[in-house]
Amino acid sequence: MSKKPIFTFLITALMIAIAAPTPHAEDLFDTATASKHLEQGVALLKVKKYDAAIKEFEESASVNPDAEAYYYLGYAYYLKGRSGDEESRKKSRDYFAKVYEIDPSFTPTRYKTTETLQSTDAIRQRDQAQPSRPSAQETLSPSQPTSTTATPSP
Repeated sequence: MSKKPIFTFLITALMIAIAAPTPHAEDLFDTATASKHLEQGVALLKVKKYDAAIKEFEESASVNPDAEAYYYLGYAYYLKGRSGDEESRKKSRDYFAKVYEIDPSFTPTRYKTTETLQSTDAIRQRDQAQPSRPSAQETLSPSQPTSTTATPSP
């Protein structure tokens, strides 16, 4: 049996694999549609229509299962659960856990309530008004050197 046909087959297969286009995230997921659902969900959150917002976020997560979609899904359930709905509170925790499994350093950027913005501004103003605090090292007094010479015993 000749090795030339096997070698030719392997080279051909390698060339086809290299020439094949690689899929991008946009090709795998419809990010534009997912983003539209996120925006609609955020708008619904702002007017406190939590169930409708949840549907939009679920649709976004089904189209593009990324951390942002799950974060806002969890946030909508959190807001819904503040009225005492224990099932919504549990779902909120579950979705938040999923967010940080997907992306441990995720930070939301789309939805800032007036309340959140005001508290953030207040914290920033407070921090600017306070003088900087000394570090832990600066507050500790330097320790006195101890003598390492032993006294002779009689």
